[in-house]
Amino acid sequence: MEIGGVSEVAQALRVSRQRLAKLRERSDFPAALGDLAQGPVWDLAVIRAWNGSGLRTSAAGRPRSAAADQTLGGRFLLEESIGSGGFADVFRAYDRKNSGSSPEIVAVKMLRNVHLADPDIVERFRRELGLLEKCSHPNVMTVLASGETSGGGHWFAMPLAQQSLADEIEEFAGQPALILDVMKQVCAGLTYLHDQSILHRDLKPDNILRTAQGSWAIADFGLAVEVERATRLTPHTRFGMGTDDYSAPEQLRNAYDATVQSDVYALGKVLQHLVTGDFPNSAAVPNSIFRSVIETAISPRPADRHPSAAAFCAAVERAVASLDNNRPELPNDTAARLLARVRLPKPEATALDELISWAASLDEDDEEDMAALTRVLPWIRPYAIRMLWQSRPSAFSNVFSRFTGYIAKAEFSFEFCDVLADFCRHAVDATRDLRILRETTTALCELGARYNRWHVRSTVATMLQGVRTTEQACAAVEGLTAASEGAVRWTVTEFTLRSLHPHLRHHVQNYFDESTTPG
Repeated sequence: MEIGGVSEVAQALRVSRQRLAKLRERSDFPAALGDLAQGPVWDLAVIRAWNGSGLRTSAAGRPRSAAADQTLGGRFLLEESIGSGGFADVFRAYDRKNSGSSPEIVAVKMLRNVHLADPDIVERFRRELGLLEKCSHPNVMTVLASGETSGGGHWFAMPLAQQSLADEIEEFAGQPALILDVMKQVCAGLTYLHDQSILHRDLKPDNILRTAQGSWAIADFGLAVEVERATRLTPHTRFGMGTDDYSAPEQLRNAYDATVQSDVYALGKVLQHLVTGDFPNSAAVPNSIFRSVIETAISPRPADRHPSAAAFCAAVERAVASLDNNRPELPNDTAARLLARVRLPKPEATALDELISWAASLDEDDEEDMAALTRVLPWIRPYAIRMLWQSRPSAFSNVFSRFTGYIAKAEFSFEFCDVLADFCRHAVDATRDLRILRETTTALCELGARYNRWHVRSTVATMLQGVRTTEQACAAVEGLTAASEGAVRWTVTEFTLRSLHPHLRHHVQNYFDESTTPG
């Protein structure tokens, strides 16, 4: 290697030392190898390569026009396109700033139609890109530089990735250890960003990249998705940049409402994609050890989600750790163990949390699982229901939905029907939730009619007579509609009918009118 100081570099470029001082101010001027007592030194081979690259002329020290058309920031020489979408193009490029003897290959993403996005969103993105240039974390793809094109678009450069997580989705099915490994890396990167007050806003497998070192890193932050939404003609797309399958509902409604919990929602959808191998375009999460983690992450209300990426990661770790037992506990054994802890007048919060996490992991299509659930869940008291609703509302709602779906069709002892009805009524009273009211109405109508159990009928009647608002009446109507006509006619007597909310009474009256219409 031939090394030279200021005088040697000036001689190689055929300029004065004063002119060299000006050239050194340019962003694309090669970096010095180091500083000695006499001053900075350079690799003269790199200096000569830069001098002959077309980025500089000896006369003016400016890029030639042809090269300028392909150069961003006076530093990144664009080569062929390696990707394109409706609102961005990705180019392979050479970074001539820190090139050494051979230029470093990078990726440059150029965003188009940025003027269509909200100006405040564009400004936020510009500010966050500036912050990202200062960030350093192995699980965050480095932003080498950023800027604006002559046409007003935005660009940013980052190391060239090997591939994306989307390219390897099929490798994760049935591999909880692999899933845990990638989620730990993604969560570590996201936690780092959140600590810098940076939100991602567009987390999905396409934006989780494999680095040259083999780790997974987050990339491609969310201005492109906001531009796409500003110009989209349809409310949903599975293609292009910014897939709504991964975006939190509050973010889809208003970009300004995005929070840390919006990124947590996306984490849940990424995990769902890894577990199922399919696009996560449904809120229905198939049974697996990760179901409770996912359902909490994608709760409709941000406050019901995991509070942070770190908390989400911890939940994933606990789910995988549950497989480490040499002898997994049978569902009935778990139910018996939990029953002693949760049926107390005021059970401990840890016991209730274990109950709901276990219940969320059960398979609603497995008779043994659901039979075990009915051994413990109906025995918890109103206090415990309120505690679960306050601490884990989304998980409780999903478990309750699967539970009521089971009791609407399963076989029980005559007396146990009363226990089931009382529990469901307590759940309606404790939560005041429309979904729970709707599903309770359907399940108890079917249960009572099947067993001709008067206590169940009385429970439903009292519950329906307590409906006061139009919203509650609509939920109850939906529940009755989902039940069979015979079950509704058996459950709601003409005496009960007279005391119902007008909207609810009008709907149920149709059943009686149809039954008396001459054939």
